[in-house]
Amino acid sequence: MGAGAFGEFCLRAFASLSQVRIQAVCDIDVARAETMAFQYQAQAYDNLADLLRDPAIQVVALNTPPYLHAEQGLAVLQSGRHLFCEKPLALTRTDAQALIDAATQNHVLLTVDYVMRYNPFWQAAAHLARSEALGHLRHMGLSNHAAGLSLPAHHWFWDKTQSGGIWIEHGVHFFDAFAWVAGGTGKILASTAYNRADGATDRVEALARFGNTAAHFYHAFDQSGQNEQTAVGLTFEQGYVPLREWAPTSIEIVTPLAPKALIPHLPGEIETRPTSNNRSLIRAYAPEGKAAMVAFVNSIRTGHPLPVSGQHGLASLQLALAAENFTQQADLVAIT
Repeated sequence: MGAGAFGEFCLRAFASLSQVRIQAVCDIDVARAETMAFQYQAQAYDNLADLLRDPAIQVVALNTPPYLHAEQGLAVLQSGRHLFCEKPLALTRTDAQALIDAATQNHVLLTVDYVMRYNPFWQAAAHLARSEALGHLRHMGLSNHAAGLSLPAHHWFWDKTQSGGIWIEHGVHFFDAFAWVAGGTGKILASTAYNRADGATDRVEALARFGNTAAHFYHAFDQSGQNEQTAVGLTFEQGYVPLREWAPTSIEIVTPLAPKALIPHLPGEIETRPTSNNRSLIRAYAPEGKAAMVAFVNSIRTGHPLPVSGQHGLASLQLALAAENFTQQADLVAIT
């Protein structure tokens, strides 16, 4: 459901999987729905109600703007279909909880496409934190410079009534990832926002904590596609772990500890070399990650717990709402 640019990207990914078959494509742009459906020998629909009358459909992947997730997701779940929802789960806590309840009541599964949990390098970072192989996790930092310049001023992303704003539409990814790596719930301590000349918020920043781990988030949508960059830095008692780019293809560890004690925690091909101050650099790179849809289908078939549940979607949404609320309070104080 939703055949925009990201929906098209997802269709290509789903089509490469042996576990699923694309049955239908739905979009209010009929011509686009028909074009996408033709590519995958599927049925085209221009509204969700008609799509849900198709008895062959078992899973609906929801790729529409966030303000539609609550209403459309509820229709999917109440029809007895499983829901694979793009982030965020909803724009409000009440709507997110309603989706979770509907999934339970209709005996179907609900997940949010939090891709970091399926990336092997994010998984390695979480494993390092759990094992304490580098000691306690002390700090997590995100610096995300996204291609906001590619989005026209009239795009729904800039309208908070449709997207929820940067924290809700985008920040939930990293709120979930940081909570997962740290192994606990988070708390927002402060946040702020920066507006461009037309009044749209294009940068946000927050301080948070996850148990005894400090965290910093910075999201900017003010770069071109050629200049976007994402970097995450994890600081442990005995080392530093950077994760670069939106979907990392490598992980590095800089540590004074012996590499042989850390190699079992890492995926893929591994190389090591000495650096300054009697430290080692350990790099693992290039293994293939797991697809979120594959894990979802496996849970449907086996009954095994979902890697990402509706509750995870709700928890990250609550942090995003708290960050947004802090920003609004700060603006009120400044006005006063």
